[in-house]
Amino acid sequence: MYLRECLIENVGPISALDVSLDIDTAGNPKPLILVGKNGTGKTIFLAYILDALAELAKKKFSDIAIGQQIGNSPFFKMTSGGDIRSLSGSSLSLLQFSDADSKFCYIEKVGQINPQNYTEKLRGRFESVQSWQEDEPFHKISAGDEKQIEGFFQNQAVCFFPSSRHERPHWLNLSAIEDKPLFGNEKRLSGVLGKPLIVERAAERNQQWLMDVLLDSLVDGNFIVGVPTPEQTAPIYFQAQPNLSDKLLLKLGRQNVESLLRSVLEDENAQLILNYRNAVHGRVAIHFGNGIIIPSLFHLSAGQALLFNLFATIIRYAERTDLQKSVHLSEIKGIVLVDEIDAHLHTDLQYEVLPKLVKLFPKVQFIITSHSPLFLLGMEREFGADGVQILEMPTGKQISTERFEEFLKSFEFYRQTQVFENTVEEQVLATSKPLVLTEGQTDVAYIKKALKLLEHTDLLEQVEIDEVGRSGKGGSTGGGHTNLDSARKFLENNQSRFPRRVLLLYDCDTRKEDEDVGSLSSRCIPQNTHNTKVTKGIENLLPVELFEERFYQKRSKQTEYGGETIISEFRKQEFCEWICEQRSEKKDFLQFEALVVPILREFLSTQACKLDAEPS
Repeated sequence: MYLRECLIENVGPISALDVSLDIDTAGNPKPLILVGKNGTGKTIFLAYILDALAELAKKKFSDIAIGQQIGNSPFFKMTSGGDIRSLSGSSLSLLQFSDADSKFCYIEKVGQINPQNYTEKLRGRFESVQSWQEDEPFHKISAGDEKQIEGFFQNQAVCFFPSSRHERPHWLNLSAIEDKPLFGNEKRLSGVLGKPLIVERAAERNQQWLMDVLLDSLVDGNFIVGVPTPEQTAPIYFQAQPNLSDKLLLKLGRQNVESLLRSVLEDENAQLILNYRNAVHGRVAIHFGNGIIIPSLFHLSAGQALLFNLFATIIRYAERTDLQKSVHLSEIKGIVLVDEIDAHLHTDLQYEVLPKLVKLFPKVQFIITSHSPLFLLGMEREFGADGVQILEMPTGKQISTERFEEFLKSFEFYRQTQVFENTVEEQVLATSKPLVLTEGQTDVAYIKKALKLLEHTDLLEQVEIDEVGRSGKGGSTGGGHTNLDSARKFLENNQSRFPRRVLLLYDCDTRKEDEDVGSLSSRCIPQNTHNTKVTKGIENLLPVELFEERFYQKRSKQTEYGGETIISEFRKQEFCEWICEQRSEKKDFLQFEALVVPILREFLSTQACKLDAEPS
């Protein structure tokens, strides 16, 4: 049974959400990912699905909600007038689940709504939805074959992992004495599901379950209960020959759980091991490939614990009535809701690991909310662009493959940030000479040419001048004052690693304040007031008469009202080559003598003072 149709109107930020959930060519549900800003209704959507599942489960099980009674059972989701979208006066939510043979429906109506207005909209999609009374102020109902509902919840994994989920760390002292059963000892009672729909914490239950998984993999043989004779007072137990195929299957179940653990820990050799019975933290421990042992699930990091326990719970829920489900993960069915699945996860876990774990359960319908572009990109890479259904809230509009472009840009930004920081690190560590970083390639060319023509060759020998973020393999990872800002932040945060003196030299238009933080200095070149034509960039230091018309390329741009605007673009690189290589006249660089050289001299003198102050 999977959720197939959903119609939500006038609830919170959702005005009209009308979606059909996809099934792939193999008959498996496509993972559904809800994206959007905070406050767009992602969690509201999950709340309605959870409430619908709870209402269906209540028809056969008595332990779904606290205080549950026949004919009077609390709802999972509370509804009030404040939940109705402003000025609408009413709200309507319809969900339809279906399997190969049957359909199951859920309806919640608040306020006056004429069912006749929805006849056409519901035809062919919500066949199982029953009509409602227009004047009834509140109406909630779920319907479906109760025998099939019972089998669905008993044999499949159905659960909701809220954004509030957490696992208690091992160092938290909960009480002086805490009851921790060694083995799973739940009693299987008719009408009791025994699998809470809302899972906020699962480590303790999973720790007990893992003990059973380990013991199952060590089973020695089969035991048959014999019928006692009248003279005997107790049953007779006969040991039969071990069933080799069953033993192998149970070992595979353990291997699947360990494979899940390895993915989460990103350690190919991690495995579960048994502690001694007097172990403080329980019998089940984790052995890393490097020989390190952590004594329990409670010793995992927050992100590792949440991720492992989420998927371990799916297996535990599914195999409750059939141990072979832990062997054949691809046969586990169910509906799993996860709010903010990427919470507490490192980028590698979001992009690489999490999508692979979702793919282990192709017959489980995952309905997920996420804020992570990396997770979405990982899902697209793992399932293909057509293998994932992504809805943008609050409209429920399905995002096409092209819409991934914005996420690709985000991913590229992360990648380039790392490349930029690595390049800056290489520049700073390259030599021990003081380093001057400028906004761009032309800044470096002009300053070096000026120092040579103005006979300041000592400065050229004593300092290294380079463009910020220059790539050693050709090209540039980016210039400009924003990259100087990024370099400043990176270097300030890592000063212990970079003892070399660095000067960040900004152009006049940035109007940066002078700043010295440890071995890092920031200076802004003063404005050359004699050049009134070019008032920004390093070019401001050059005489105004050099900026001839031949260095400006004119092009037309059509306006929104059909007119044309002439844009004159300055050929920056061509101009620089002419000034520095072809023309090469000392008089062009006189402002560098007055405005740049003093900054470099001061920087060097500060470096000298620092060296003198250091103990020999």
